[in-house]
Amino acid sequence: MWQRNNGQAEDDLQFRFTAYLVSAVKRRRKDYLIQLYKRNSIESAVEAVYESEPSSEEVVLDRLPLMDVIENGVLLEALQKLNERERQIFLARTLEEEDFETLGLKFGLSYKGAAALYYRTIQKIRKCIEGGDKK
Repeated sequence: MWQRNNGQAEDDLQFRFTAYLVSAVKRRRKDYLIQLYKRNSIESAVEAVYESEPSSEEVVLDRLPLMDVIENGVLLEALQKLNERERQIFLARTLEEEDFETLGLKFGLSYKGAAALYYRTIQKIRKCIEGGDKK
């Protein structure tokens, strides 16, 4: 009737508990990764929707003329002193990042002519901003 305890029953119980714990952790990890994947896919879809729609502030600023949007008074004054051709070449090069060849075709100039006009315009703006132009 009396059985001798050699510790083997405790080891079996420990092994079963460890196996149960390992499988529970694996299942929970799998569930967590699935939830994370679902959340990320939903967030990326939502971000794509919001990125494609411009904010109301961007819409308003896009509809305003450029001269109304410029907040730096000195720069605004310098741009207003330029003639229309210089202003268009400067804005096309800086804002739209057009190359000189495209600008030359658009304004009837050669590559070097467009580049020279652009750099002369830059010098005029710099001179006006530094206060050297007293017209």
